[in-house]
Amino acid sequence: MANQLILAPPIAFLVFLLVGAVIDRVGVAIADERSGDGAFRRAYACGEDLVGTRTQPRYKLYHVGIGFTIIHMAVLLIATMPTSGADGTAALGVTLLGVVGLSLFALLKAGLEP
Repeated sequence: MANQLILAPPIAFLVFLLVGAVIDRVGVAIADERSGDGAFRRAYACGEDLVGTRTQPRYKLYHVGIGFTIIHMAVLLIATMPTSGADGTAALGVTLLGVVGLSLFALLKAGLEP
């Protein structure tokens, strides 16, 4: 009975929320010293002090990350589909894979353009 209770979604959410809060508090306690506004006192990058202005990040491979996310979600959906096949799930799965293929093709074409 206790196993079923702790696996209930609201209880499991609260447990994970508590674990996350504890990890956050421990992280704040062991983190680098910060100034009064919460920002770090000096820049840190692999032990080097950064000189100059802040750099703007470039997202050159952002489309690759989105592509992996789409692939993983498609695999999750296909893997959890019923295997009976009597109610048209095979056609739905093939359609899903086709849409995923088209979206990956569009991402690839968008990533190659400057």
